[in-house]
Amino acid sequence: MEEFKSLEELTKMDERHWLQGKVSNAVPDLKKMHEVLSRERLNEEVPNEIKGQFNVARNMALYTYFFYALAPEVQLKTYTIIEFALTLKTDSSKRLRLMDLLQLAVERSWISDAAFRHIESPSVSNEWCKSLQQNMRSLRNSQAHGSPILMGDCLLHIQICADFINQLFPGCSDSGES
Repeated sequence: MEEFKSLEELTKMDERHWLQGKVSNAVPDLKKMHEVLSRERLNEEVPNEIKGQFNVARNMALYTYFFYALAPEVQLKTYTIIEFALTLKTDSSKRLRLMDLLQLAVERSWISDAAFRHIESPSVSNEWCKSLQQNMRSLRNSQAHGSPILMGDCLLHIQICADFINQLFPGCSDSGES
């Protein structure tokens, strides 16, 4: 059960990082986390309302250093940002479900396996992107409807979110401010 942190504990690294570090040989470093998150940028063409929410997610991810249990909330935030970006991209007068939005993104070639940095061998037929229709919806729903599972890796979610949104609003990512 989560405990309410004392005032003295607020600025200390969450002890669960130490415990996880014993298993993985990797204890997070706040400065390195900030550097990694600072490199995640959105294209200039991305609407400001998306950029603002992406920055909220990046800040939340940074705070997982102090409060490990925020990581699932960061993951959920990335799903909602992607859904919001897809909604803006479709510019539809009717409200579409996430599954429908993801299907449109694949059908209209807005997203491609090759543009996601974490995919080592992208499929020409976009198998990973096609799997998002079911997988992202399931992951989002598991977080949105409550789950006691704490998954600490939210930095990859931030990266995937950036890759996804930058494909929806292509441009010169080097000059983008987010």
